[in-house]
Amino acid sequence: MAKSRRSSRRRGSAWSKQLRDKGWLAIPLSIVVAVAVLAVVNSGQQTSARVDTFVADSPGVPLPPQEPAPPGEQFPDEGRQHVPEGQRVEYNTNPPTSGAHYDAWAVWGIYAEAPEDEKLVHNLEHGGIVIYYDPDQIEGQTLDQLKGQVRQLSRRNPRIILTPRENFEGAIALTAWQYLQRLDHYDAAAIEQFYDAHIARGPECQEGLCPP
Repeated sequence: MAKSRRSSRRRGSAWSKQLRDKGWLAIPLSIVVAVAVLAVVNSGQQTSARVDTFVADSPGVPLPPQEPAPPGEQFPDEGRQHVPEGQRVEYNTNPPTSGAHYDAWAVWGIYAEAPEDEKLVHNLEHGGIVIYYDPDQIEGQTLDQLKGQVRQLSRRNPRIILTPRENFEGAIALTAWQYLQRLDHYDAAAIEQFYDAHIARGPECQEGLCPP
């Protein structure tokens, strides 16, 4: 029996040596490494854009009339025309509050990478609130608090987006159709007040009932 096991080990070693000499062991290993790298890259591409998704599957609920002086600065309506996907639009405010936009809008939710402005303006038209933050100023525990508040607000009405943005004035920008409020730090009360005043008030909405 011992002799048989030694013979098997010798045959196995000889077979492994032939594979190594011919390079057959190196090829499968390189394939495995390449597949693993592609899997990591693809996984990152799939998860980097959106962190959480909020589903608006109903028109919402009727809202009382808007207050005479809602929070934020009001800007002129820049129109609502649709432009072809990929065409860039120049807006009069940064971030934009109205204007031409793509036919498709962004999925409601929390993003790690910003969707195109031309999609987000369509979200505003549908009564949404888009909150931007400067990732250099809002990070760590503060960002966690902001995300937590956005998740909580989405339970009232899911038409809300949180996304990073660079090169804008302030640390946080709150936007609704024709309205913009800038914050120089995280202010939960101001965010909630803006949300309550402007949610479901876009031009596509009627008394708080908006397209799903």
